[in-house]
Amino acid sequence: MLRLTLIISAGLAIIAGCSEPVPGRSRDLGAVNYDDAFAAASKAVSQYFSIESADPAGGLITSRPKPADAPGERLLGASPARKLAVVRIRRRGDRVIAHASVALQRQGSAVFRQSSPPAENYEGLPYQTPAQLEGATTAEQNQAWRTERYDHPLEITILDDLYKSLHPPAESEPAEQ
Repeated sequence: MLRLTLIISAGLAIIAGCSEPVPGRSRDLGAVNYDDAFAAASKAVSQYFSIESADPAGGLITSRPKPADAPGERLLGASPARKLAVVRIRRRGDRVIAHASVALQRQGSAVFRQSSPPAENYEGLPYQTPAQLEGATTAEQNQAWRTERYDHPLEITILDDLYKSLHPPAESEPAEQ
């Protein structure tokens, strides 16, 4: 009986798959129009970042990288840092859910480069051109950025701005005299 239970559990785990948590924060926006929610999300993100792409059909808003002032990760010196925001808008029944993720990334391209080619001939003259070493790539393509952490306070701020734009506070009417 124990063996049968283990086999069934393993089969269900394979079918369901392993669920890895998605970094960032989510917020239920209520029963609002999806198109209005997407437009408000674009506006909320654009207050903090410039938008690189916005896909209403897929519900995905991606920002352009923004330079960030972050404390150095080493005792002496620091690699460049940037922030990158992604907001997803999706329907769940009659409700709309927003998910924001703001990653703080560090440049780590120097780690991936070789210090010397594997077949160094030590003749004093380089035998490979820069094009052979790095190919016909741009400086941006040669950069490697790694996510260091997530800016949860900024994620919450973006989601709060989005919610407030869809649900403005009720204006109180002046008292009649």
